[in-house]
Amino acid sequence: MSSKSIRTASVAGVLAVAAVAGYWYWSPHLAIRNMQAAAQATDADAFNDYVDYPKLRESFKGQFSALMADRLGDSKAADNPFAALGTMMAMTMVGNLVDAMVRPEAVMHIMQDGKLAQPGKQSTDAPPGPSGTAPQTGTASDGGDKPKWAYERKGANKLIAYAIDPKKPDAAAADRFGVVFQRNGFADWKLTEVRMPTMNNVK
Repeated sequence: MSSKSIRTASVAGVLAVAAVAGYWYWSPHLAIRNMQAAAQATDADAFNDYVDYPKLRESFKGQFSALMADRLGDSKAADNPFAALGTMMAMTMVGNLVDAMVRPEAVMHIMQDGKLAQPGKQSTDAPPGPSGTAPQTGTASDGGDKPKWAYERKGANKLIAYAIDPKKPDAAAADRFGVVFQRNGFADWKLTEVRMPTMNNVK
């Protein structure tokens, strides 16, 4: 093999490695874009490929249960003889609420509008798409009243996207709605957690 052929093969190899590395790095952003496109097209089958519903339910249940326990504690429910019954009823309500929230159409709304859907209302507007050239922590938006999205990578296997309300661009991270994606395999990503405002401190 001539030296020219060797150089050509070396360059091709370097380019191939760079292409694979680039795809691996940007794969969570591609997953988010595909999810938002599926949500806009109301294609639940394509959308569901990017959602780990069991983990998402656990995420909601944990947050709502913690919130409920905090509220019951604030009201000194433990001093009430009916506290156990009240707690049991509260946990049942949490379960029913989570089951209603963790449905494809509701999760689609989250990915479009960066917030929970109001009862009986779903977004029909085009969702914001992530920037294809954003740095590790960046923003993207389609303008208007739609949220901007700020991205933060947590190691090689986690990406958190925070929805920034254009009316409150300076809100603290804990006051923003967050969605967490976990890497599944080489470059497959799934939505595993939703972090509601005041509950989304990074772990």
